[in-house]
Amino acid sequence: MPLKSSLCYSVALATVATATLAPVASAATFNFSYTSSAGTITATVDGTLQPDNNRVFVSSISNTTFNGSPAPALPFVGSYADSFLGGVVTGQAVLSLDGAGLDFVACNTTNCIDGFGFLPPNAIVGNTTDLFASGSAYGSTLPELFVLANYSLTTVPEPATVLGLLSVAGVGLLCKGRKLEK
Repeated sequence: MPLKSSLCYSVALATVATATLAPVASAATFNFSYTSSAGTITATVDGTLQPDNNRVFVSSISNTTFNGSPAPALPFVGSYADSFLGGVVTGQAVLSLDGAGLDFVACNTTNCIDGFGFLPPNAIVGNTTDLFASGSAYGSTLPELFVLANYSLTTVPEPATVLGLLSVAGVGLLCKGRKLEK
């Protein structure tokens, strides 16, 4: 094997190994969107992806918009079921990548004067389906049926992941260019 090919192969292998073996953080940032009967809410969600690779324990929500306009900040997040029963925002806020098992409320105050949330089935007597509700700044919807097709939670790629992929592509192009020189 010529020296150039051997060097290219070694660099490619080292790059892939570095990208593959890089530590994976469990905390992540997600893009959130939900369209209710009143309009569309979007936000940035920070949380921890659980080992099931679906549920996200939410720690904060920011950059909220309603129908494309900035909406009030929602510094308090918790379990809708716990908050509904207790009157204050408490418990673990849970969203999921596939829209199953949502139990989430985001509010502007601890007693939730305004905000929005997803109430899971059986959290209150007589409720057998997932529900969505929002306050005045988010369209004032009374509890309505949750529509899975209107829900989205996607991971925002970390800069290190993007750089790792770009470095692998760069080495690949470098190796391809060296083969064409022959």
